[in-house]
Amino acid sequence: MPDPRGPGADLRAPATLAALEGLGLGRVDVLDEVGSTNDHLAEAAARQARAAAGGPRPDRPWTDLSLVLAGHQSAGRGRLDRTWTTDPGTALTFSVLLRPDEGRPRPLPTQHFPWLTLLMAAAVVDALDDVAGVRARVKWPNDVLVDGRKIAGVLAGLVLAGERPPAVVLGVGLNVAQQQLPVPTATSVRLAAGRDVARGDVLAAVLGRFVPLYRRFCAEPAGATAPGGTLRELVEERMETLGRPVRAELPGGRPALVGTAAGLGEHGGLLVRDAGGAAHEVTAGDVVHLRPATVAGEG
Repeated sequence: MPDPRGPGADLRAPATLAALEGLGLGRVDVLDEVGSTNDHLAEAAARQARAAAGGPRPDRPWTDLSLVLAGHQSAGRGRLDRTWTTDPGTALTFSVLLRPDEGRPRPLPTQHFPWLTLLMAAAVVDALDDVAGVRARVKWPNDVLVDGRKIAGVLAGLVLAGERPPAVVLGVGLNVAQQQLPVPTATSVRLAAGRDVARGDVLAAVLGRFVPLYRRFCAEPAGATAPGGTLRELVEERMETLGRPVRAELPGGRPALVGTAAGLGEHGGLLVRDAGGAAHEVTAGDVVHLRPATVAGEG
């Protein structure tokens, strides 16, 4: 039954807001409804950039780790502009503004930014275990699966700000309270755990896991994600894709790449080893998990 106080009322609960305050976030806005949290936050950050160049300044600045949280996202989307919609009050939809250059002597190369998506997906995996006892895994590059069914997706976008280094808007859509889903390849926390779990508890758990990872990334982006690095190992341990036969649907009309997901590249791309033993790095495109017999038949 819809909450008469609005679909974001549960996310304004004092316990949830207190948990968020304890994480040291920036500005936090809780909206009842928005088209897309990513679009809303990107536009707000862009307005702030224009203000810095002489326009009207916002009352509360959008600093690093600022958050937009929506009770209902009416025009959400995933990768490749796929639509993603849910009933009000059932999904957890939020976006975080990341400014990894704050406090650094030199700008962080944007090539490192894909790791932020993987770190958020890994944080979702650990949070679901923490708060609901649900075992999830990461599907490269931005999905979280439970028993092969999608429970969450992560979508990143750049915010260009004149001469300042670009910021990143990182959005999460996580199925929480749904008892039915429109496709058999999706699931929710309610279905996977067999019980109700509050969206605020899931939110606090996800950000409680992500924020320390993000701060470690900002402190040592290259070292922590290099082979043997702590953040790389954390992501790899939570990935469903690695070691599996896959088919990568590549952009630009290029032929699909079939092989085995052998590891992650320097900047978070997927290394796929083909039947001839050659390794290819996939940085964009859809990846389909295949059964071993499928690859054997195609190889």
